[in-house]
Amino acid sequence: MGKAMVLIEAPEGIPIQVVVGYLRRCRNGMVELNAALERADFDFCRTYGHRMKGTGGAFGFAGMTEVGSRMEDAAQAHDSSALRKHAEALAEYLASVEVAGE
Repeated sequence: MGKAMVLIEAPEGIPIQVVVGYLRRCRNGMVELNAALERADFDFCRTYGHRMKGTGGAFGFAGMTEVGSRMEDAAQAHDSSALRKHAEALAEYLASVEVAGE
């Protein structure tokens, strides 16, 4: 059985190409996030989570906003276990989301 896909509409006023590009950059950013997790770079993880929390919502990715907020909190608490859990959730979300009309 395949993974369920999440279909996101581009927010009004934002061209679909911009939303698709944003999603691609988020997916590519997981490499950097995973490296930061390996070296326990809580400052990077906090900033990354904060950025996902803010920009995710602006581009219509509510799931990214939720996970980003949890990542930011876990990084502030220096909770490596929670950070890894939330990074995995973000990776799963990014793998499952598609932009409508792409």
